[in-house]
Amino acid sequence: MSDKRAVRTDAAPTPTGPFNQAIRLGNLIFTSGQAGRNRDTGKMGDIREQTDWALRNISNILQAAGASLDDVVKTTVYLKDGADSNVMSEEYAGHFRDPLPARSSVVVTRLKNADMLIEIEAIAVVAA
Repeated sequence: MSDKRAVRTDAAPTPTGPFNQAIRLGNLIFTSGQAGRNRDTGKMGDIREQTDWALRNISNILQAAGASLDDVVKTTVYLKDGADSNVMSEEYAGHFRDPLPARSSVVVTRLKNADMLIEIEAIAVVAA
């Protein structure tokens, strides 16, 4: 796996643990889960704002890897409250064009900190 490399950018939050923002392996890019945190202010906001920021962070990481949200084929969304699903989906849909990526949504009882309402990870495919 000599073509496996870390993806890093200052345009998204710095990882707070022993992991990278993303890994690129050939034409595949795997992002780590992104919280809905404004990188500049640290603020999180409501579910709409957090969904927006999580996807902005993913977009910036993908850009650093030579890709965009248009290249995303699969996302996994972790929600703290299933009641936020409709608002999250409305905001989420505004970030993608057809064909929309495949998506799994999971309701979890706890995310990393009490203010986190959502975490999103993505897989993208780009020209090698």
